[in-house]
Amino acid sequence: MEKLKTGGIEWLRSSVLEMIRDDGLTLGDKLPSEKEMSERFHVSRPTLREALKLLEQDSIIEAQQGKGRFVTAGAMLTIARPITKFESVSDMVRSHGYVAETSILGFSTIPADAEVAAALGIAVDDPVMRVERLRHANGEPLVYSLDWIPVALFHDGQQGRMDWAGSIVEMLTEMDRRPIASTANISATMLPELVAKLHKLEQFGPALLIEETCFSDDGTRVIFAKDYHRGSAFSFSFVRK
Repeated sequence: MEKLKTGGIEWLRSSVLEMIRDDGLTLGDKLPSEKEMSERFHVSRPTLREALKLLEQDSIIEAQQGKGRFVTAGAMLTIARPITKFESVSDMVRSHGYVAETSILGFSTIPADAEVAAALGIAVDDPVMRVERLRHANGEPLVYSLDWIPVALFHDGQQGRMDWAGSIVEMLTEMDRRPIASTANISATMLPELVAKLHKLEQFGPALLIEETCFSDDGTRVIFAKDYHRGSAFSFSFVRK
């Protein structure tokens, strides 16, 4: 019987990647057969193929007709997530094996400043929801997040009734505004000094800051985000072609 865990195909993708690491497979090595892997992960072959297809798209494995699937150079570059993959912070944290909790540090409606307005394609001073959150696991802070969402996306003041501890991507999906892609920049930095002091995050250390603007399928800019990932907990990769 299939026992696909929470996270579905993404969980299975991460599990296969862990298998590659744990079994010491390296460039050119052949993966176990579909039968062996489906039994190992307690999933059906069609479900397994979906996860394997994701790894092929990320250039981590390649399928050779009549021979099987093999580890590529891409697997040597990745720890868990390719930087080119769009996903919510909640999904990304889960993919690293963390059972994370979310603390809401604040949320309010504010006028957009020049940076936020430019990122969201709105006018300066247009109202936006500013959401400040902290993801942590086992008492350790993992990701400090700031998100700005145009108030124009909401109806009848519903932004004040939202559960901001949950996934913003899932919330927007329910509003028919699902983000499907983003433009992003990544840089190494430290948490802003005031943030570290205010929230007792002085030991957070160096961070990988991802700044991104997320788009729905009709091209609407729905989120501008700044996510500070604790450098000692996360690593991102990319494949150069």
